[in-house]
Amino acid sequence: MNDSSFSYISDPVGRRLIIAMSELMKDKDMDDITTSEILAKSGISRSTFYRRYRDKYDLLTHNYEQLMEQTVLKIADGMSYRTAFRALYSVLAQDPEFFENALRSTSPNALRAFIESRSLDLFHELLSKYGYDMENPYYQMLHQGYVYGAMEVTCLWARQGMKMPVDQLLHVCYELMPHEIQVCMALEYM
Repeated sequence: MNDSSFSYISDPVGRRLIIAMSELMKDKDMDDITTSEILAKSGISRSTFYRRYRDKYDLLTHNYEQLMEQTVLKIADGMSYRTAFRALYSVLAQDPEFFENALRSTSPNALRAFIESRSLDLFHELLSKYGYDMENPYYQMLHQGYVYGAMEVTCLWARQGMKMPVDQLLHVCYELMPHEIQVCMALEYM
């Protein structure tokens, strides 16, 4: 693990804390790590931590949000699906052990729940923008089915050590995508 794996984190304090968490996650599950252990490993004071974050899950999701802002959330601004998700998955693949551990957490505040929520918001926004009635249960189910399915595939990829090439993973996620979402993405996939 080196600092460049978390270069997407702009705040040096946040980066130090995430690097410390990553080092601890080599020996422990995310849910078993304490904030005190993260602080001891990082050399960051408790008061500095709690001025920025509510808990270790907030530390993780707050900093992961920065990665999403640089990748998948740019889809709403016109970045292609393929470019955005390739960039995201390429960063995850730099530290498969860390992200597999983080995605395995079952806490309601865990990274997986955060990603699902932000992804639901993104695809809801895109479908609405293209005129789909998101109050219609049909479109709600399409969009939720895709987000939860793609998240499950991503977690499976992580559990398997992220050995599948990113472009293959993108193809799997593309195949899961309902036509209505493909249209919204203006995909240049194939």
